[in-house]
Amino acid sequence: MNRSRDKNEDKKMIQVNNVREESGEHVPKVSVIIPFHNAQSHLEEMMDSVEAQTFREIEILCVSDGSEDDSIKIIRERMEKDPRIHLIEQEKHNAGVARNKGLECAVGKYVVFWDADDRFHPKALEELYHKSEQVQADICVCEVCEFRGDGKLYETGGYLQKDKLPEKDPFNKYDIPGDIFGFASNMLWNKMLRRAFIVENEITFQDIRQGNDTAFVMQAMYQAERITTVSKELAYYRMNNPGSLTSQASETWKCPFESYRYTWEQLKKQDDFALVEKSFRNKMIRGLFRSLNIQTSFAAYQELYDFLKEEGMRAVDLEDVTEDMVEEPWMYADLMRMKSMSAGDFLLCKATERMNDRDQLKYTLRRVRRRLAFLLTLNEKIKRLKKKIKGESKKSIGE
Repeated sequence: MNRSRDKNEDKKMIQVNNVREESGEHVPKVSVIIPFHNAQSHLEEMMDSVEAQTFREIEILCVSDGSEDDSIKIIRERMEKDPRIHLIEQEKHNAGVARNKGLECAVGKYVVFWDADDRFHPKALEELYHKSEQVQADICVCEVCEFRGDGKLYETGGYLQKDKLPEKDPFNKYDIPGDIFGFASNMLWNKMLRRAFIVENEITFQDIRQGNDTAFVMQAMYQAERITTVSKELAYYRMNNPGSLTSQASETWKCPFESYRYTWEQLKKQDDFALVEKSFRNKMIRGLFRSLNIQTSFAAYQELYDFLKEEGMRAVDLEDVTEDMVEEPWMYADLMRMKSMSAGDFLLCKATERMNDRDQLKYTLRRVRRRLAFLLTLNEKIKRLKKKIKGESKKSIGE
């Protein structure tokens, strides 16, 4: 079924979906929404990952954001073999608009938003769905592995920080107000969300080229009454993809700032925002400095740095931050440096810090290796001694 249509057809589809739900007609339990634009390089691998999911009661909504390569052809060929797959086409906008389009057409009780260049554990949907059902969660978050061109998986703890989770399960912002935005990344693809919760709170994706998931995820975390986690690596994130938006950060250098400013403007309207303001501030500081780190040209780095220094930080109330308002010393130090340093001096300062950190790490590793070598040698000596004693004991018994 090809779901390529205009706005009127979209409204009809939403009405049809509502009728299906109200009539009790069987509908998928999970909607997998996959936006893509010219993704033919990795789309086959990703779709294999989705179709191999052990949880079968799903619909797979593939939203083409103006694709011009063979991506649409790949999806249409798969549609002929798997009736769960549907194609939605739109003119080129961005992934946020495509995700909103997929969400409008979704009928599942839960939704996931998966990217066209990633992979997933075969039991990803099964694990997320059953945990969500078990505690009636609005949001369920899992752990993540990263992989590169060689396909090997590498564990990483940055996407779900278990040390920041409360003992209570499920939980919400009132249980961890200082970490509600910090316990998990703003990435979408390691989260399952209850669709009615999203609709009721009118949470949508920002119409922006990069960082459209920032406002969506952070507003969802704020509004959710029941958040839970699965302590398993179920999502596999592709690193160093030259076609990803992160690799093209210098073309969209202002987008991360705009995403955080928009989110800040939305959340500060909420009655209890003061409760989580510190958590939001720390998340935003990390995000803005990360946006500097991922720039691929010095020209873009300088342009972003100068913008943040001259007006950006002031626009989101970060100009007069005090040391007690942030989690880690480096945040306050870098904010203060930015007030007096040029982009080049700041970059040199950070490069020197990282070099010193690497030197310290190398020194520590050398000490660990020397200590380990000593312990291994000692262990071998003990083994030989035990063997010798055992041999002499047997000899003594024989005599």
